Amino acid sequence: MITVSAIGFFSFEESVTEREELAAEEMPRFVNSPGHPVFSQYITSDNCGYCYAYGSPAHHSIKSQHPDDYVYISYQSVSYGDTDTTRAGNTPGYNWVWTTGGAPDSYWGDRLDKRVSGCGSNTCYDSMFASGGGMSAATTSQYLLTASVSESGSNLDVSIDVEYLGSGTAPSNMYLYAAMTEETCYSYTYSDGSRGHNCWKSWLMSDGEYRTQSGGSGSGFQSVALSSNIASYSWSVPSSQVSGGSGNALVVAALMTGAPSTGASSEHVLTATDSNMGPMVDVGITDFKVTNTDGIQGFGNQGFVSGDTLELEVNLRNNGVDAYQDGGTIKIYHLSGGNEIELTSVSVNQLGVGGTQSYSVTFDSSEINMLPSGTSSFRARLSDLVGDKVPGNNNADALALHDMPPVPNRPNSVGSPMIERGSSIQFESTAMSNDLVDDMMSMTAELQYSPAGSEAWDYSWISSSIRVDSSTGSHYVHTIDAPLTASAGSYDIRMKWTDSGGQSSEWQVTNNAFTLQNALPLVLTSSDEGFSGIPTVKVGMDELVSIDGQIFDMETPLSMLTIESDDSRFISFDPASLMLSVNFDSIVSDSHGNSISQGIYFTVMDDDGGINSGTVMFNVIENGQPRWGAIPTQSFNEGGSDSIILSPYLSDTNDHGESSSVNQLSLSLIENTNSELIDAEINGFTLNVEAVDENNFGVAKIIVRATDTSGKESDTEITYHVNNVNDPPSITVDDYESMTMQITNSLELNIIEIVTDVDDSDDEIWITVENEVPGAVHYNPISGILSMSWDLAGEQVVEITAEDRHGDSSTETISVTVVNNLPLSWADVMGIGDLSIEINSVEYGSNPTVQISNVGQLQLIDNEAHWSVCNTITGICNDFGISYNLGTFVVLANSGEGLKHGDYIGIFVIAVDSDGFKRASEEYQIMATDSVVTVDPTDPIDPDEPKDTGKNEALDIWTVGLIAFVLLFVVIVSLGITIVFRQKNNDLVYLDNQNQQNVVIEENSRTQIPPPPFGMSPPLPPEGLPPGWTMEQWDYYGSEYLRRRFEQ
Repeated sequence: MITVSAIGFFSFEESVTEREELAAEEMPRFVNSPGHPVFSQYITSDNCGYCYAYGSPAHHSIKSQHPDDYVYISYQSVSYGDTDTTRAGNTPGYNWVWTTGGAPDSYWGDRLDKRVSGCGSNTCYDSMFASGGGMSAATTSQYLLTASVSESGSNLDVSIDVEYLGSGTAPSNMYLYAAMTEETCYSYTYSDGSRGHNCWKSWLMSDGEYRTQSGGSGSGFQSVALSSNIASYSWSVPSSQVSGGSGNALVVAALMTGAPSTGASSEHVLTATDSNMGPMVDVGITDFKVTNTDGIQGFGNQGFVSGDTLELEVNLRNNGVDAYQDGGTIKIYHLSGGNEIELTSVSVNQLGVGGTQSYSVTFDSSEINMLPSGTSSFRARLSDLVGDKVPGNNNADALALHDMPPVPNRPNSVGSPMIERGSSIQFESTAMSNDLVDDMMSMTAELQYSPAGSEAWDYSWISSSIRVDSSTGSHYVHTIDAPLTASAGSYDIRMKWTDSGGQSSEWQVTNNAFTLQNALPLVLTSSDEGFSGIPTVKVGMDELVSIDGQIFDMETPLSMLTIESDDSRFISFDPASLMLSVNFDSIVSDSHGNSISQGIYFTVMDDDGGINSGTVMFNVIENGQPRWGAIPTQSFNEGGSDSIILSPYLSDTNDHGESSSVNQLSLSLIENTNSELIDAEINGFTLNVEAVDENNFGVAKIIVRATDTSGKESDTEITYHVNNVNDPPSITVDDYESMTMQITNSLELNIIEIVTDVDDSDDEIWITVENEVPGAVHYNPISGILSMSWDLAGEQVVEITAEDRHGDSSTETISVTVVNNLPLSWADVMGIGDLSIEINSVEYGSNPTVQISNVGQLQLIDNEAHWSVCNTITGICNDFGISYNLGTFVVLANSGEGLKHGDYIGIFVIAVDSDGFKRASEEYQIMATDSVVTVDPTDPIDPDEPKDTGKNEALDIWTVGLIAFVLLFVVIVSLGITIVFRQKNNDLVYLDNQNQQNVVIEENSRTQIPPPPFGMSPPLPPEGLPPGWTMEQWDYYGSEYLRRRFEQ
């Protein structure tokens, strides 16, 4: 059995070695380009295995497949634990918003929200690149960015050109992100010996300055102003910045809106390039338009009528970086019925950089069938271009709109069409443009009026014609001011509309559109329009009533009327406020007792002397208020509550003196005469009363007020009796419901202090205490002290019962958690726990340094960190030690010779928390390991080096078994000798709390054991030295005594 196991072990190690020598073969891969430049910033580090295995090859693969569409820069630090170093580019003048630890990491489009964190394959960035990387063709196509670098003596001369290709004015607030990089990173080497690409070496900053990791100047990037749509910037930097010669220098540039690297999460990289990207070939259409040479120009009219001559003009431009001389064709089409009808074509000229070409042709629209809201479409197309990289600007369409005459709608009057002379009337009018050329904004309206049937059209009364715009549309408002001298009767109106092209509609006539009539002051009645109803006044009071809605004059303002009456109930008229003042001294009722209206006769005269008269009616009512009925006395027992609905005890009248529903009343609590006895509140019409506590009794009075909608109010008083009822004693265990104690300890509680009786003397209360464990609890009725103690850990429930002299009782329970030791937890990877542990090394031959820290919320004292070194092969623990404090100590393994094969370290901590409870952790174990040797599968193999495969394979299973048996025998003999030696040589390791150094004291029969250093002896137990012990024995064996005592 043992021999077979050993053979299996050796065979396993041999197979692992062979597998590590295999080299992985990378499969070809392809990724689609989004069709525009994509910019990425790559976080990498020398010691990052995932960086040199996957991240860097993934970036380089995309660049190799799409050299003219992909631009990236590598920020390479020494360690992936610290990525924001000056070597990586985090220098003054650059705002580092990227990760400060962890690699590989990649940010796209200079955005935080476009991030690919980590990389586990050589295609990990393909999907982000293919999706555009936070950039779009609509933006990049509007800009041309080129970069170049050349050697000049001991310097590298850099030039970057920016050009705006879009229409209109170039945007402002643009910046040029620019950097010098090494195309192959000869300055930095990955841990596996490979090298990345596009490593940052310096920033190219504003005004020709630069900034490296160790010097230079410049506080920000170059701002870009394209006043003429083109700008150039240059720098000269030392050649020594780049390793590998000038041919290895690569300039990376990106044009951005706003300052670079601000942590934005929106598209702001306009385009990007590097000095290796080839010149762009782009010949595209910049403008294609249709112009009506026969139409009205300068008024925004874009339409045409049949027979107009249309000019079709196309403009193209060489947007590339080099002159274009490879020809091509410009074609212009008329689109009809889904078909392209070619009108003309011409060859593309030779165009220099930024060169343009224009071509135009005329089109006779006589054959066009004009339609309402119709259009005619035309197309310009570039074809047969050579090497054009931006096909999206090779086509352009233009529309010519059919211009039709407007169609008017019938106007509508605003308000009544019957008006008095001297007043105004308004008409709203709209029209349909009948095409896509005009709308209400571009059309004008004309209105005229005439006495009905006479066709004597005129416009002198029209004071205004205004276009009114609103969210629902536009319309014209025409105002007609009829003079006082105008003839009474009916009038006709007519409308005509004219569009921006000068086309007018036919006149549209509306017969009898409005009527003029004479006007006198009028006392309104219920049959008149505008009558506001009969006003209501209160009897015996001076009341004000507005004449608005009671008296009306079409021609004279109400404030200029003279109103008089001989009635004694009329007091006065105030023209400024338009208020009549009246006072009625009685209410007139009919035979059934219902009040009836009373009238005052008025004479009204306008400013022209016109006189009219009439009677204004008034409703005279009483001034009512809420009324209460008698409410009987209410009662309930102490600790109880009561509710009463108050609406049956209420009645009310309105301001008209008529009965009204009490539902319109509002109730409010005015006074509670005994708030220490009861609480009261009103919810709607319900009065809710509740005892303040369960013990008090007595009498209280509640005053409630009812208020109607007019503010009139009435109060009532409700008496409450709270009846006395015997209560059982109360036990207050809020502070003791859950307690914790250790086994064998005693816990005392004063029961008398938590038991009381509100009805009788506390001395008459009989108290009993029970627990399921016999003898665990004892209550002394004389002292009132409850003593509790248990020998076993667990949850215990103590039941306390208090009974008064009437036989009423109450019971409460207390939960006690009895524990041996409370746990201490080791902190997990998230740092959550009580204790953290750090071990510097567990390699063979090492004496590990251990640091234990209190990272939790507990306050610990009397800390002891117990360690041991055991061997999994022998099953023997050889070394032990105790550190009498947390912090750093050294584990001396195997008498200081260090950890050996099969050794493991065990560590546990015991301590006392701030509540006096003992706490202990589980044992933390960690195996000793061999040092890690990294084998590079790419190291070349010396063909002359002898291989193992010949002779090793010649070893048959019998040879291997024999070797294993010999080795096993040697191991057994060695272990026996070790065990005998260990029994004679025990090591005790103590931690010096003053200098944090470990001191090893070895017991050797041939030499006298020196005493431990001062301060290293373990602390004595509370009762002193164990019986029969000396201080010398305690110095050497006290720690083991304390450990075993704690474990008991």
